[in-house]
Amino acid sequence: MQKGSTVQRSKNFRIRRLQGLNLKKCKEGSRVGSFLILSAFLTFLPVVPEAMAGQKKIVYESNENGHWEIYTMNADGTGATRLTHGRADNRAPAWSPDGKEIVFVSERDGNKEIYKMDADGSHQADLTRNAGQDYNPAWSPDGGQVAFVSDRDGNQEIYSMTADGGRVRRLTRSEARDYSPDWSPDGTKIAFVSRRDENYEIYLMDADGGHPINLTQNPSEDGRGFHSWSPDGASIAWGTDRDMNRDGNWEIYVMNADGTKPRNLTRTKSDEQMGMQVWSPDGRQIVFTTTRDGNNEIYVMNRDGSGVKNLSRNPAVDAQPVWSPDGKQIAFISNRDGAEEVYVMNPDGGHPKRLTFNRDGVGAPRWQP
Repeated sequence: MQKGSTVQRSKNFRIRRLQGLNLKKCKEGSRVGSFLILSAFLTFLPVVPEAMAGQKKIVYESNENGHWEIYTMNADGTGATRLTHGRADNRAPAWSPDGKEIVFVSERDGNKEIYKMDADGSHQADLTRNAGQDYNPAWSPDGGQVAFVSDRDGNQEIYSMTADGGRVRRLTRSEARDYSPDWSPDGTKIAFVSRRDENYEIYLMDADGGHPINLTQNPSEDGRGFHSWSPDGASIAWGTDRDMNRDGNWEIYVMNADGTKPRNLTRTKSDEQMGMQVWSPDGRQIVFTTTRDGNNEIYVMNRDGSGVKNLSRNPAVDAQPVWSPDGKQIAFISNRDGAEEVYVMNPDGGHPKRLTFNRDGVGAPRWQP
């Protein structure tokens, strides 16, 4: 049942009860009179079912109106709310660590800018205010800064700014492309991708841009895929084609945060492309996408590569998996019912449920912290 219908039915029920009472017969100042007056007032207050109180939301982008807009919904799919409005694309939403704000990329000014808004869509503000292309925003763990990519100085570099758009600082200084900033869990380091060595490598630098080092140091392509920190900050997982000559495919590797002990977790021999890999909140598992079954599926494995399991088990395209903060659900995108929609499932792949019904493309689901 929709929230709106629940509220209206409750209102109607209490109005009918009050219609049968004669307030004039109640003595002024009596307890009964005060109770009835209070009841009449409460009739018009919204009723929030207990199950919905404090429920986490999911933010996502949708192309339902012919261009990309940002929406939120409750974790059960109810209460879908459009947060951005206009004719330009608004994409790549990312929650602040406290779940109260969302940064996103908007083209409403004719170029890509990084905007911020409250969780309900209010107080939208342009943080970057620059003629260049600004995108790929990433919150610092304490919510005080946002790292982002910009070409404002002629090529793709990584910058940081305070959460209100102030104190913009250029962190990388290379003639090559630097992008995909990802803060370490303690906020002291930023991992990123760079092509400064003529191939894609994963680098690490201090949060202020100091001491950049090449973590992967391999002639293969180590940075074209997705990379992610383990929750304890001890490891980084990433996709690489360094075994292409051996197996003809991409693999998922993990290394220590200082680049030592790189190890292959997937070790498959199929012709596949490894995609997004995300650590579980407790750091014990990694969910990832793979085409090892001939289509895009969502798999999970233990952090050492054991216990590999197909979670989605569907001939359609299943992608973009993200864990809920408590680790009890995984949200993902699938076109199993025709259009790309947001679904959730249990960590073992059970009870998949469709949350959106947009009939057009959706993407980038993210759980509220």
